[in-house]
Amino acid sequence: MKKSVLAVSVSLACVFAATTASADYPEVTIDSEITLNYDKDIDLTGTVNVPVVDMDGAEADISVNQFNHDSPVSSTAIVSGNTAAGTTGITDLKVNVTAVGNNASIDLNADNTVVGAVQGNQNGGATAVGSITRNRIDLDKVKNEDGDLVDGIVALNVTAVGNNLTIAAADDSGLSGTKVGSVQFNYDSPVTATGTISGNGFGVNPVSRDPKLAVTAVGNNLTSVLGTTGSMLQVNRNSAISARGYVSGNRGAIGPVSVNVSAVGNNISIKGPSVD
Repeated sequence: MKKSVLAVSVSLACVFAATTASADYPEVTIDSEITLNYDKDIDLTGTVNVPVVDMDGAEADISVNQFNHDSPVSSTAIVSGNTAAGTTGITDLKVNVTAVGNNASIDLNADNTVVGAVQGNQNGGATAVGSITRNRIDLDKVKNEDGDLVDGIVALNVTAVGNNLTIAAADDSGLSGTKVGSVQFNYDSPVTATGTISGNGFGVNPVSRDPKLAVTAVGNNLTSVLGTTGSMLQVNRNSAISARGYVSGNRGAIGPVSVNVSAVGNNISIKGPSVD
């Protein structure tokens, strides 16, 4: 495939030259091969074309270029030492903590769309920390967004993501001929999620689902519509992906306890629209 076609397909003007990145970033060669250099070569000759399908000289309809250099992304939420008036505690507690290095969400509404995307973190990473500690908790009935009474819960959701690219069809419709060329990388950029529920005093008459902890760390994630063709490269180098969840040292009537901890280095999901 011609170099000129690949260069315009990813639209790397001002960020990448047609052949290599600037000195501040890992070297990326966009041609019939891609080479990533960081202290030493990672040879991917013949592995990645952007995209691999014959484009007949067409340019990319959508181009995404996202980089964090020496720029760690962090998010922290702490709920600690809370007790309501008298002996009453917190009746409902939901905490969501999210740290994302690069995120792109694209809704397509036409067939044969070409998407070129490069997302990277160098000497940075994503860190999310959430903790619920030393609180008095007495769960009760609470109103949800619809105004209905539901059981109160203690829920802590902690998510850290290095790079995420989501390509979906508008109105959940099916599309054909979608072409994607994607590069996602983390260099010296660990992705860490930590969730802690500890040292809390729970009431004597709790409802079910207390506490509920979900911790997720993902290095690179790509989701696209069914029928997508192209090349999707995901690399983690010297970038540990770790998720930790702790439920410890709590007192009172506790349970059931739900703990879900997931750490994923690279994930690609290509799926069709939902069917009722």
